[in-house]
This record gives sequence, structure tokens and C-alpha cells, in this order.
Amino acid sequence: MKRLGFNDGWEFSRDDGPCEAVVVPHDAMLGNRRGPDAPAASASGYYHGARYAYRKAFSLDEAQAEGVALLEFEGVYRDTRIIVNGVDVPAPPYGFVPFFVDVTGVVHSGRNEIEVYAENASQPDCRWYSGGGIHRPVWLWTGGTNHIQPEGVRVATLATDPARIQVQVVCTGGVPNVRIEDAAGTVVGTGRGELQEFAVPDAKLWSDETPYLYRCCVSLEVDGQVVDTAETRFGIRTLTWGSFGLRVNGRETLLRGGCIHCDNGIVGAASHPESEWRRVRLLKQAGFNAIRVAHNPAPAALLDACDALGMYVMDETWDMWFTPKSRHDYARHFLDWCDYDLQRLTSRDFNHPSVIMYSIGNEVADPIEPGGVELEQSLVALLHALDPTRPVTCGFNLTMMVMERIGRGWYDDAKGVADAASSVDEPPRSSMLFNLTAQGLGTGMTMLANVPGADALVSPALDALDIAGYNYAAARYPVDVHAHPERTIVGSETFPHRLPANWRKVREYPQLVGDFMWAAWDYLGEAGAGSWAYTPEEAGFSKPWPWLLAGSGALDIMGNPGAPAALAAAVWQTAAGPSIQVRPVNIMDGRTFKATWRGSDAIPSWSWRGCEGMPAQVEVYDGRAHAIRLELNGQVVDEKRVREYVAKFSLEYQPGTLEAIALGADGCELGRDMLHSATGDLRLRIDVEPSAIAPAMRPCSTEGDIVYAQIAIVGENGIVESNANMLLRATVEGGDLLAFGSPCPATEERYQDGAFTTYRGRAQAIIHCADSSEAHLIVEGPDGLRAEACLREH
Repeated sequence: MKRLGFNDGWEFSRDDGPCEAVVVPHDAMLGNRRGPDAPAASASGYYHGARYAYRKAFSLDEAQAEGVALLEFEGVYRDTRIIVNGVDVPAPPYGFVPFFVDVTGVVHSGRNEIEVYAENASQPDCRWYSGGGIHRPVWLWTGGTNHIQPEGVRVATLATDPARIQVQVVCTGGVPNVRIEDAAGTVVGTGRGELQEFAVPDAKLWSDETPYLYRCCVSLEVDGQVVDTAETRFGIRTLTWGSFGLRVNGRETLLRGGCIHCDNGIVGAASHPESEWRRVRLLKQAGFNAIRVAHNPAPAALLDACDALGMYVMDETWDMWFTPKSRHDYARHFLDWCDYDLQRLTSRDFNHPSVIMYSIGNEVADPIEPGGVELEQSLVALLHALDPTRPVTCGFNLTMMVMERIGRGWYDDAKGVADAASSVDEPPRSSMLFNLTAQGLGTGMTMLANVPGADALVSPALDALDIAGYNYAAARYPVDVHAHPERTIVGSETFPHRLPANWRKVREYPQLVGDFMWAAWDYLGEAGAGSWAYTPEEAGFSKPWPWLLAGSGALDIMGNPGAPAALAAAVWQTAAGPSIQVRPVNIMDGRTFKATWRGSDAIPSWSWRGCEGMPAQVEVYDGRAHAIRLELNGQVVDEKRVREYVAKFSLEYQPGTLEAIALGADGCELGRDMLHSATGDLRLRIDVEPSAIAPAMRPCSTEGDIVYAQIAIVGENGIVESNANMLLRATVEGGDLLAFGSPCPATEERYQDGAFTTYRGRAQAIIHCADSSEAHLIVEGPDGLRAEACLREH
């Protein structure tokens, strides 16, 4: 069947308000009202919900209308209703599952009209910022009676030495001809039929280090005539797992993992391919080789990027089962739709070599409820039947399960259950209360998973999985590798600053296959969960209005790495040398209130204009050094031993050059890092990023280009000044400004308004260039500051 982008020409309205023209992917929630009275409060970043309506007129020729017609939606949040030419067509309620709707016989030649309705007006319906509306791409599929089904070409690796693959073609008639090509387009195998096996000579295997992709091309013949074609990319790789750990192509593989949420920073939950590729590229550069997509199925473009760039994926399904965590979440639909969701997940993921395991949930306590383990076993069995090539896991929070059993369930408020023992001064038990408790207990929470009786309680759920996922239960690793030597374990969610201790255990215990920190990339909602605060009013997990960002990311929402990323690179030894990180000097004269989900608020900057003479704290991370010598403007500040991958220094801030020299045990230099201060008059600089998408894999669905531009306040020497925030205004000529913002964690400014205050000297613009005309970005600030950049030449 022919696949066409279906993303432009939409009209959108919110809560029966006025219409505006939009291009999807489109995050409707980002335009909602935001305020301190939002029912979901800090969980949604103080965004309200709403009802969303999309309408689009489209034309089909006679051949398209008389044949088979399907619409593919990669994600609509949520409770979707679709009407085509006045006819309701069934759609699933889940906001993150890709789905097809069959409009054969509903559409006709000439003008057609589609209406898509979605809503998240009933709040809270999610524990973080979910986004809303048609937030992922849409496609139109058309074909004749005899055709290859969408997702109908499945390629499985049977062996790697020598390489053998199996190709299955699902078609409605005719005879498929199959051609296998390598990355250069050389044909390495041909065959005919719906189920075939191929030997691939001198095969190049796919892994995170060698992400080599082949292409399977299929033509469908009827009476000697080609009536349909299809193609898919795939990698040749095998997975094995057990008490020996995880092996990719027979080689031991340790997962240097991080969790990510669904949004793409200032553009919200809109899943533009450019955004997904960019995020994967930056995470790869930071040393990650694995992503846990938390807590919903991944966007297709993200999987494409992971295939091409070499990033393993734990693709997760849901954050809840039949027990709600938020009062209006997906739990009410779960039992009716869970099988469908898994079918769609596996059908879409099957050919993606990056997907190495499925996760059937996050921090669900349902397995300790009556029928819970049986449900879990049925979900695992269904996944094994749909895709026997990948293991199944689930991110179980063992502490949460223990507390649920003793009558301290964290989600009773979501279930509408009143606690008779509660007083008016005790907050309702909910997702938020669990996070607040975790914030208070800190990393000591992991010890609660070791209380007497915990093992007997949680083992039935853990042993139903191929790989047992432990959320915040690192204290159980040394216990369970001996008590359950046959159990394969993954640290499915962990505190980032506990990575040194956790990674030692990963390397020590073969059955512990990796660690996924929370979080790899910062996100909207759960406002302040990982943010360090500098006033008593902002201390704690749940930050007050107008906090917006979680602050938990090793990389911020713009993709800038901070101290958690430097620590990870040191532990994994993926960094070439030492990394200097500096705690914000402009707040060092006051109190600091730390956060459980962040080990340090330091960033790689030694430019804090106006802070001369103020105390500064410098952290130097290194995975190989015995000691670090720190120098400021050529003078030795101190030399300190590296402990747990970091050496820490206290000094007075003076502008200039800060240099760290990494030393071995013998005193020999191993490497160095250097930071400079901005000098002279400040100015604006725009850096336009090249596309992150591999040219051969650029999708045809974008109806134009998405361009990222980084804006910085810099000195005459080009160094970013971290203590010179200012309100900037951005305009675009020859394109549309999708978003303009900064990583400021607490703000009332809006990403769509074209005006935003920089944060530590930085801002970001995301632009949609719809056609081939020349496009320019203009950014203006106070006192006549101005910068202009060409986004795309004619």
C-alpha cells in the first residue's frame, strides 16, 4: 500500500473555541490555561486539561477511493473519537498506542472530511505532563484489493554465525518477491513466497556499537504484474538472557541506561522526527547506550533514530493496570484494551533491532491484589506469542508493593478510597504522597524493600518475568543474586547519584544486566521533583506555582548536560578526560535545599559576572584519575583525591580560566579540562543546528523541516555568560516559530508566545519551515541587542 503523510491542513479548536490552522504532530495541551488552580497541580506542571477538536478536508482520486484506505495515527491523547464523512470509526482510548482505522467504503472520490476529537479535561489523569491531541504523526494508506498489509513485512534473525534471517510477508493475495539489500544497496539475497529464509553472507551484525541496517524490499505480483511494494529496514542481531546476563549477538552487554518521558521540552509532547533524533543523538554523545521509554510506547521516529544510531530500547506499555494512580487515568480502560495495546506495540516494534525488551508496566502494585499475578502471567504469555524474540520485564517498585500489602497503599486517593485512620492534617495517599515520602527518605527508601517478608511477597511477580525490573531496590541486588541465582535483573529505575555503587554491582553480578537512571532527559510536569531549591518555600518534592520542569534530567530540556551526565560518563568511562562542573555561583551565599532525584546542581560554566569574591564550589568528574589538580588563572588552587569519581573544591570566584588536570597514581597527567569566563561586552549569538536525522531516513511526513536554533548571551570571546539572564523576543521570516523558551524551571512565560527569559544565559527556538523558501530567525533583547541567522537558504 502507498503511505502518504497526512499532517498538514488541519484546523484545531480547544473547548469549542475559535479555530486555528495547525500542522501535526501538535501538542494541544501546551496551549491550555496554566495556573495555581490546576487540578493536577505540580504533576502536570500546573497545566489544565481541555477538550480538543481537529478537522481536515482531503481529496482522493477515484482509484484511491475505490480501493482499500486506512488511516494510521501514531498517537492521540486521549479517549479518541474519529468521524470520517459523518461516520464514526472505532479508535482506541489509550493516548500513546499507534493504531489504524479502516475507512474503506467510508471515503469517496473528491472531497472528504475527517474530525478527530480527544480530551484530557478530567484532571488529574496522569502523574506527569502528558500532552494532548494529535501529538504524533498521521499517515494515509491506500491500495488495491491485493496488497501488502501495513507492518506486513516481518524480519527475524535466526542465527548470526553464519547469519540467517526469516522474512514473513502478510498480503491479501498475489505472490511476494523479496529482495535483501545491504546499506550500500547491494543485493545480498532474493526469494519468492510469503515465508522465506535467507543466508546473508559476510553479514554485519547490529548492536549499539555497530548499528548496521539492511533493507528488505518486497514487490507483490498478480498475473505477472506488480500491484504493490513495501520495504522495511532491519538489523541482524540476536538476544539471549538468563543467569549469565544479557547477550547481544552472543556478547555480554551492560545497559548504560536512562529513563525519558514523552515530551520534547519546549515543543511539548509533539513528536517531531527531528526532535526524537536529536534527543537520541545527544544521549548517545553523553554515553548512554540504552533508553527506557517511560511509561508509554515509544514514538516510531525515536525507534528509527535508535536503530540508526545504536541505542537499546526498553519499550514500556503503561504506568498503571486496573488500579488507578490518578483519579481519571487509563485504569478504567485497561482490562478491555490491554491485549489490543500489546498487539499494536509488538506489530510496530518487531523490525526495530533497537528494541531489546518490552516492559508491561511501571510501579504497579496490582500483582499483590487478587488475580494480579494471573493477569501479569497472561500479559507475558501474550507478548511471548506475539514476539518470542524479546524478553519481557516490568519496573516493579518493591517498596511500594510492600507498603501496599501492609495497608499503606499510595494510590488510595486515586481510587476514591477514604482512609478511616487519616486525620484532616494527613494528606491523601496518592502518587504525589509516594514521591513526597521518597523525597523524605532519600536513598534510604531502597532499604525498605529488604524488610522481612518482602521477598515472599514480591517474588511471584518478579519470577513471572523474563527479566525482573527493580525500581529503587538496589539494596536487594546482593541478596537476590544469591537467593534467586536463576533470576535475571535490571535496575529499571534508580537514583542517578547512586550510579557509582549501582554500576559496581552491575559489573560484579552477571545476572544484573544494567541500570536506568531517573532521568536521562528533563521533562515537563512532576514540577521540581529533581530541582534543587534555594528558598524554604520551594523546598521539597512538589514545588509551588509557577514551577514547571521536573529538574531530574542528566540533560536539561534543551539537551545541555550537567553534573549528573558528567558523573555517568565518569562511571561508565565513556568520557575522554575530566569534566569540570560548577555549582551556580550566583546562589552560593544562601541556603540550598537538595532533591532526592538529583545529586548535584552543577553545570560546566565558569562565567558568573558580578559574583567576584563569592564562594564557589567546583566538582571535577573523572573515571580514571587518582587525583585532580585545580588551577585558576595559572595558579594552583588545590590538589585532591578522586573519590567516587569526583573531586570537590571550594574557592572564591574570580573570572578567568579554570583548569583541571587529571593525574594518575604515579602523578603523570592523564587529561585536562578547561572553562573560561566571558569577556567584554555581551551580545546575542544564534547557532543553527544541522538536521539530526540521517539523510537516508528522513521521513516524508513532516511537510517541511523542523529546525533547532540555540540562542546564547555571550562575551566578545564567545563564552556563554551564565549570570546574565534577559527577556528575549524571537520572530521568524519564511517559517513558523513552534516554540521559544529556556530551561528555566519556574516561570509563567509561555513557549508559544515568542518571548522568553534566558536561563543561565541560554534559550532555544524551534522552527517549522514549511516550504523551500529562505527562512530567517531574528532574536532581540534589551539595550538594542539583536542577532539574526539564516535557517535555510533558498
